[in-house]
Amino acid sequence: MTASPYAANMKVVRRRLGILARAIEKAGPSPWSYVCEPSRQGGMTMAVRTGDQTVQVHSRYDPDKEARQQVRDRKFRNPRLVLVLGLGLGYHIRACLQELAAENHFLVVIERDIHAFQAALQAVDLTDLLESEKIRWVVGVPEEEGYAVLHDMISQAGVAMQLFLKTLVIFEHPALARLHAGYFRAMVRAFREAAQTIIFNYGNCPNDSMVGVRNIMANLSTIIRNPGIDQAYGACRGMPGVLVSTGPSLDRNIGDLAAAAGRCVMICADSALQVLYDHGIKPQATASLERLPEVAGLFTPIPAEWRRDVWLAGTPVIMPEVYSVWSGPTVIVYRRFAHFDWLGIPKGTLAVGPSCSNLAFKVLEALGCDPIILVGQDCSFRSADQTHAAGASGITQLNLAQDKLFQVKGNTEEWVSTDHIFDLYRRTFVTDVAGYRGTCINATEGGAFIEGTVVMPLREAIARHCTREIDAGAILRQRLPRPGESEIARVWGRFRRTMEETRQEVAAVIEYCRAGEKMVADFEAELARGGFLQLEDFLARFPEDRLAAVHDEMSRQRGRIIRFGKYFDLYLMHIVQMIIVQFEMDLNELPSLCEDRKRCQLQAIRLMKRWFPTIGEVCQLSLDLLNTSYDTLRQEFGG
Repeated sequence: MTASPYAANMKVVRRRLGILARAIEKAGPSPWSYVCEPSRQGGMTMAVRTGDQTVQVHSRYDPDKEARQQVRDRKFRNPRLVLVLGLGLGYHIRACLQELAAENHFLVVIERDIHAFQAALQAVDLTDLLESEKIRWVVGVPEEEGYAVLHDMISQAGVAMQLFLKTLVIFEHPALARLHAGYFRAMVRAFREAAQTIIFNYGNCPNDSMVGVRNIMANLSTIIRNPGIDQAYGACRGMPGVLVSTGPSLDRNIGDLAAAAGRCVMICADSALQVLYDHGIKPQATASLERLPEVAGLFTPIPAEWRRDVWLAGTPVIMPEVYSVWSGPTVIVYRRFAHFDWLGIPKGTLAVGPSCSNLAFKVLEALGCDPIILVGQDCSFRSADQTHAAGASGITQLNLAQDKLFQVKGNTEEWVSTDHIFDLYRRTFVTDVAGYRGTCINATEGGAFIEGTVVMPLREAIARHCTREIDAGAILRQRLPRPGESEIARVWGRFRRTMEETRQEVAAVIEYCRAGEKMVADFEAELARGGFLQLEDFLARFPEDRLAAVHDEMSRQRGRIIRFGKYFDLYLMHIVQMIIVQFEMDLNELPSLCEDRKRCQLQAIRLMKRWFPTIGEVCQLSLDLLNTSYDTLRQEFGG
């Protein structure tokens, strides 16, 4: 008698997919049952039963052959990243790995029912698939949690997967697609939205990246002289946290918010500080991350004395003018940028999203607050003319066109209006809440629904959770002392050596970029000498082996630049990452757009013609910035 493969499969699941193993153990009943029996060729086949309906998943005769033919029939072009809908017994997954081996880098398998996964583990040996580094498993995820789970999966996979997001192709198992059509449509939509968010977060303009880096370099003294959020990790464990944003609904419940003061850890978005001041409510902290000079103007109307007890939780990408006008204490919060690793000055790094409110949530989470209560976090608008609460600074008001708004599910209304940027903020909260171990209460009485939150009126949330006096200010003052002069001198001495070594490396990278530009110029001169002036003539006459050699030579030069030296990934990558990632995405997408290899290689060379000078120009700006900052810091700290 053949032993069941379940034990061997589960051994791998427990080792590599621990969360999935625990989900199997806790799984409740399923509306589907799975019948696995031998096919005529000896391998197992599966049928799904629900009510009086039976769906045959695989061929009863030869399921392995059937799966290979299904993959071949799809004739995928450029299947670097394949989204596989439905598990069955894994025949089609294995067929994808085999038939697409030369092109495929990742498979993402989505299966609706955890019991289907368990039935497959019991019926067939899946250890080769479970061990595969190419495969990511998304099993038993409720439709409403799809975005958060898929966003986290893509984020955890890192750049290795993200470079292929534009090459996505979808394999629907025919039988399972009919059985779970609505679910799979929702998950494909969630995957595309998560991918778009991640692509958006890479930015689309080198100058935009440089603004943040200029600010970091201008704020180096502030970084060195102030404490970091890592000193306060867990300082307010178990205390309620209240996050105040300036959505329109804040007008409705600002009167109830005063009851929470002194009974919670309150942090607000920088745009909400004026509103709180106007209503006599002083938070423990305000969060700021926008790289705009106008942000300083959010604070100047508020008396400096009033601000002396309020912490500014700022990321060093904000304008230095903000730190200059701030009269209260400052705590430094790093985002997950490689540039902060280059500094070698640890202050605490949080996975911060794109808005001040996302930053405030992460600060409360880092402090250990539970629950976190959201107030004024609308992520939506009453109309294009009213985007923020009354009393918020005029610089927060948006110029929206009503026809650009769309509707999403609301907290207290069936539908509310939002736009793509504020829906991005909402979706970021979805992922933040999914990763938060405590309870997040959405006491925004209006606005868009954030999956994973508990919707509750603010008055009720305060009555339930803000029940005792808390001196959060004293806790923060104790945990966040400013560094002494000896510590400052030690940090500067180490960082000065880093800056000196980095300057030498950046200068060398610039020379490598110039060499790449020369390769392109030499190739264009070669084309001119040969009379290859028209595209069709080039495609017909230019030797394929010569084109491949030129393409490969330029690609190697590009690789030498990306992998250059000790500090490229740390100092330069933060600055040029957008250029590199967007280029790689476009390069990987080329075979999806055209089957002609010569056209693809020529287009890749055209992309590199822009790539080398763009990287070189940004590196020169980075070197100039580095030299200026080095001189400024030497004047302040000596050496």
